[in-house]
Amino acid sequence: MGSLGSHDSPATEEVVAEDGSRVLSLRIRSHPSQDWDEQHTVTAPDGTRTVFEMSGRTQTIRDGETGEILSRSTLNGDRTEPEAFVQDARAPTRRPLRIGIAVEAAVTLLSALSQRNGSNTTAIFVAPASEYGLSDDPNFPVFWVGRVDQSSLDQACPRYSEVQEMLDTTTAHVRSSGLYSSPQALGNEVHFLMSEQVKSLRDPNFIAEISYKKISHLPTRYGERNSIRLDILENPPTDTVCIYDHKTGDAGLDPTRAVDLATLARKNFPTAKRFIVMEMRPRR
Repeated sequence: MGSLGSHDSPATEEVVAEDGSRVLSLRIRSHPSQDWDEQHTVTAPDGTRTVFEMSGRTQTIRDGETGEILSRSTLNGDRTEPEAFVQDARAPTRRPLRIGIAVEAAVTLLSALSQRNGSNTTAIFVAPASEYGLSDDPNFPVFWVGRVDQSSLDQACPRYSEVQEMLDTTTAHVRSSGLYSSPQALGNEVHFLMSEQVKSLRDPNFIAEISYKKISHLPTRYGERNSIRLDILENPPTDTVCIYDHKTGDAGLDPTRAVDLATLARKNFPTAKRFIVMEMRPRR
């Protein structure tokens, strides 16, 4: 792991995910020969590479093998706006396999960046509903992954600070009780108490702990084997749904789980046009 140095010496940091994926991050202050200030190369377990280059709020996603630009977009509030780029006319407009690889790489990057969340920044993954097979859009989907400051996230997801405070307070309370010796038991109790707090508000646009069967996606009981649990969903008065996936242990967000979360979130809010997924952890 490197520290941020001069513009001739980029800072480097590498994270290895549980599935063997690797995220190599480079950061530079400024350099006349670079059109990015952050570059993240995600290498999947099979060796496939996807590159994410960030210049301000504009992100370019490239095929790590060919250098081909897959998409370029700028984050504006709670949505991503496509940016023009030169594209090879011979390249297909829709590459289902490559899209799937890029999405998994984006969520792997989300998990790596989430480990570096600070008091004023949070990593998020913003994607349109079309990304989850919910549209016939023939173009490469415009999604974005990176860190945003708290004020920006509060505007996109108004209850973000409330959820973070709830997670911090609940986790501290459960830990101080000394009743939960294993990380799993502690995490289960935190999830339960937070869900009770959310449910007590009786807000249909702020819901918690909804479970679905993994394969059929039918509703099921909390804790059912082979089920997927949505921790907390917020439906602001926009076309965006905020998905809060809070964790108290070391494990990060699994790429396939992120896709499942968004797919199931749309069951609760079918008019949603985009999703913001964030991995949240206690900050104190």
